[in-house]
Amino acid sequence: MNIIYGRISTSEQNEARQTVKGTKSFIDVCSGSIPFFERPQAKKLIEFLKSNPEAITNIIAVDRLGRNTIDIIQTVEYFKAKNYTLKIDNLGIDSNSPFFEMMVSIIGTLATQEKKTIAERCKQGIEIAKSKGLYTGRKKGTVDNREKILSKHSDIVICLNQNMNVTDVSEVTGKTRATVYKVKKCL
Repeated sequence: MNIIYGRISTSEQNEARQTVKGTKSFIDVCSGSIPFFERPQAKKLIEFLKSNPEAITNIIAVDRLGRNTIDIIQTVEYFKAKNYTLKIDNLGIDSNSPFFEMMVSIIGTLATQEKKTIAERCKQGIEIAKSKGLYTGRKKGTVDNREKILSKHSDIVICLNQNMNVTDVSEVTGKTRATVYKVKKCL
């Protein structure tokens, strides 16, 4: 049985290239910097594999596992320890290949570097926008008060009042876990 694990960074992105019709899929909507084992769909995948250990987990590319080399390697080691097969489509290899771990660590390192490059480009873009007066951001030293935070994030308040956990609230609302924690603290 083949299953698919995928990750997209935002709900506006399309997961279609990471899925195959008729195949069981687990697609997380989160940043690649969130550790694999903290992602809601990754947790569901692990639960699924416990009762279906022969299933082959397909991912389109190593960076779908994460953008942190250590996290990627820990995830691969977990799959290896449990004898779960992990297949990386764009490399054409699976965890049974003698070169699998070497390739994953190299590509994982590249994914980590790409994350740093993306952050640098964002920072440069903000600096350019600031110089043109197009981006102001929040004034230094200002903070939203409790009421403003709660009204601004009423969707999070509703979810937290229904006793949802932080990860699920983040997934449902599309907001970061840090924002959810900030709202939770205000409650």
